[in-house]
Amino acid sequence: MIKAIKILLIAVLSVIVLFVLIVFRLFAIKLYDSSVQNAHMRTLKSYYQSENFEPVDETEFVNFSLTDTSIKLNEIQMLATHNSYKKTGSDIGRFFVGLGDSFEEARALKYGYKNLTDQFEAGVRSMEFDLRLRKTQFVLTHVPLVDNSSVAPDFSQALEEIALFSSNHPNHIPIIILMEIKDDWMILDHALQVIESEDLENLNLLLVDKLGDQLFTPQMMMETGKTLKETIQTTGWPTVNSLLGKVIFVLHPGNFTDMYYELDESLATQPMFIGSYASGVNQDYASFIVNNNPSVAEIAPLIQANFIVRTRIDSNLVFNQADFDQAILSGAQILTSDFLIGRKDIKASDVIYFDDNKMIIRKNS
Repeated sequence: MIKAIKILLIAVLSVIVLFVLIVFRLFAIKLYDSSVQNAHMRTLKSYYQSENFEPVDETEFVNFSLTDTSIKLNEIQMLATHNSYKKTGSDIGRFFVGLGDSFEEARALKYGYKNLTDQFEAGVRSMEFDLRLRKTQFVLTHVPLVDNSSVAPDFSQALEEIALFSSNHPNHIPIIILMEIKDDWMILDHALQVIESEDLENLNLLLVDKLGDQLFTPQMMMETGKTLKETIQTTGWPTVNSLLGKVIFVLHPGNFTDMYYELDESLATQPMFIGSYASGVNQDYASFIVNNNPSVAEIAPLIQANFIVRTRIDSNLVFNQADFDQAILSGAQILTSDFLIGRKDIKASDVIYFDDNKMIIRKNS
């Protein structure tokens, strides 16, 4: 009997030790990614100051003239990377996702992206970030612990990377970042914090501090006496030419929409545009609309109302050409995919483009 109890205790302790080692291994990924990001930023700063730096040719990515002052922002279409900060996570992490959710979902997490600068240099001009607050630091990570590997874990340094590219490529097509503030799965990382209004104010300050004049904000296009929506539906959007070298942040609609809007309902001091779903187009801040389904019937009325629409071409690492075709036909301006040149682990034959291998095109009238 005593021998059996000893064997049981050894087995239980072995399981506990194994579990602790696995958790430590998963947390260590974050530490490693942070060290890689720090080294990457040092390399970037030296690169931009060196004789080896040569700006990318923006005209290679578009099918229209950048000097054309008649094309408005809502009259182009751009391909956007999805979860643009994400690195391929560990097999152990995906195994736990499979146990907790499904192994189909776990397989759909097996993808990762190049660093932000490599994506920009390949012509990506729209990205999507998932933002969380960890201790006192904003971080970019997908699912805490089990899928937490990131090319830019420190959001502050991610902004510095964007600012470096932008300042060294002053004529780039405006970069549009769709940012989703996340508060799910916090139980998996004890250091994650509940985000309050004060934290959103700090986020605003961080955006302004790191990007400054490179930011294009709602206040910059709102006309006197008009809401943002009224400006869009009367005067319309600025021209692409006038926005060259600018960065636009859009808050993904969700749990933090109302909290962010309440910081300044006039939008005068808000650095981010506030995204909406189709059900929220009556809001005064309505401008960028998230409509995941690439449906012509759903999106066309939004386009006719002068909104900029972001849609999804694919999901769960399954590409469908018909959905891509419908997304283009719908007139949606931001087409998000996991099959772009920004992916690190994708075969060249699987990468999608618009016609003539372009990343940004003028919409067909």
